[in-house]
Amino acid sequence: MFADPQLDGMDRLYQAIGAMLKDGVAFDSAYAQVVQSGADSTKTWIRFCVQSASRFDEPPEESEFLAVLEECCREHVGV
Repeated sequence: MFADPQLDGMDRLYQAIGAMLKDGVAFDSAYAQVVQSGADSTKTWIRFCVQSASRFDEPPEESEFLAVLEECCREHVGV
């Protein structure tokens, strides 16, 4: 579904959220903390969503983006 090439910075996003997941933080909370931080990885995530959504006539739901992000974060840190 989201076959766009990885943007620079996605690994940092996966690591930031994934580290919290490893510590037992729920994905929604980890995601909110990272997004609220305003870090470069947040800007990368926004660029990724815009770039991916623009490929579709009807953009995917936010929940679909978040489900894929959670999966990638968990895989990145081995959770």
